[in-house]
Amino acid sequence: MAQDLDHSLEQRLLHTLFFLFGFGIMAWVPRFPEVKAHLGLQNGAFGSLMSTGSIGAFFGLLTVGHIIHRFGAFRVTVISIGLLFSSLGLLVHVQSSFIFLILNILFGFGITAVHVCLNSQGFHFLERSKINLITSTAGYWSAGSLTTAIVSGFLVGRVGLITHIDVLCALLAISMIAIVIRLKSVLLESNTDSESDYSIKQIFTGFRIDWPVSLGMACVVYLEFALGDWGTIFTKDRLDVSGGLSTAPFIIFTAMMIVGRLLVHRLQERNPIDLLVKRAALLAGLGFGSLIIIATVMPASLKWWSYSLFIVAFAIAGLGSSFAGPAFFAAANRRSSQPSAVVVGQFGVVNNVLLFGIKWIVAWTIQFTGSIALAMMIPTVMMLATVFFVNSLKADSKSKV
Repeated sequence: MAQDLDHSLEQRLLHTLFFLFGFGIMAWVPRFPEVKAHLGLQNGAFGSLMSTGSIGAFFGLLTVGHIIHRFGAFRVTVISIGLLFSSLGLLVHVQSSFIFLILNILFGFGITAVHVCLNSQGFHFLERSKINLITSTAGYWSAGSLTTAIVSGFLVGRVGLITHIDVLCALLAISMIAIVIRLKSVLLESNTDSESDYSIKQIFTGFRIDWPVSLGMACVVYLEFALGDWGTIFTKDRLDVSGGLSTAPFIIFTAMMIVGRLLVHRLQERNPIDLLVKRAALLAGLGFGSLIIIATVMPASLKWWSYSLFIVAFAIAGLGSSFAGPAFFAAANRRSSQPSAVVVGQFGVVNNVLLFGIKWIVAWTIQFTGSIALAMMIPTVMMLATVFFVNSLKADSKSKV
């Protein structure tokens, strides 16, 4: 029974799951230069290949919420975790671009499936306890991401990529499944009302798009995606620093995201969330963009000054984008009348499609111009455009879909 698990323990277990989730899926990001070299690809081809994970994510977002609604969260979560870590483990072994593409699609599906499962449970916890964990769980995810970035940076040159990822996947899969089993009594149960079941046709005909929230979300989160995909390669290629040092800006970025996500509730005591997001977007866009421009035009003799500006730019980007994404995510659920698991998936589909196109634009901008710095101006402009969508975050705003 659900009573076997009190809210405080459930909260700790959910936070731990998000931490391990972030730790797992971001573990190989600081080692992308090794993955790219292992595949023998140039920047444009590698970026395009990595973006294919969005295909799997698309189908995951479209279907997993409905599957949870139909069969319950326990089985879906366990299977999703297994798929996630088995595909990641295999990705670092292959040298064939085609096999990598297939596995990356499965990896993208696995990430999305676990994302939908965990966030649906977060909304389920909110409904039962009236305690909002959406921002704090994002903070724990970022904490896992930061920790794994530090560990991965340390392991570069010391432990092989394959050994690192294989051991990590095995340990995290076992740990996360054990926690899910512990949470089984409070997980979302399968729908017992046959009239509210979703058919394949209804998955598509019942699709709803909340454009103000979806566009705002896409604008605000792509800077995080861009720095996750290219931040380490950008630092290493531009400044020719060691593998360990090239991960430092991304580590700082993630650390500042954690700070922002865990402390935003204090700021909300004096300011509405829409105003906070507007100010944060301006800070991240203007601060990151201007500092990167300055750092990249500095002469090679001032390499370490450029490196310092990179770190400051990434720090500002992390702080400014920290709580904006979770704010739009929570607004999407508040403005919809559909089940939370379905909302998580449908909301993600729109953003996944938008981000897929943007990732290709960025990757081939880098390939044709040879400048990652120029390509980083795309997420910078998007971050600034977030200010046009902050009204959808107001507590009294309602969706028209």
